Amino acid sequence: MSKVETEVFEAFRSIGAPEEKAMQAAAALSRRDTEVGDLRRDMLLLRWMVGGLYALIVPVFWLLLRIGAKVGALG
Repeated sequence: MSKVETEVFEAFRSIGAPEEKAMQAAAALSRRDTEVGDLRRDMLLLRWMVGGLYALIVPVFWLLLRIGAKVGALG
């Protein structure tokens, strides 16, 4: 049992929760922490992907605006 699980287990036991229920609650919170860590990694990847797309899209729009201005000046 990790330190966090032990602390959660002891907290539940101190308020009078049965030992088995306290153990299950500590394990559930530990799984939740793991899932949150996985989500944070996924979000970091998505932020990098969106940033990369912005880095590609902004210059393309800039070029389109320049070309549009030149075409408009011709007409």
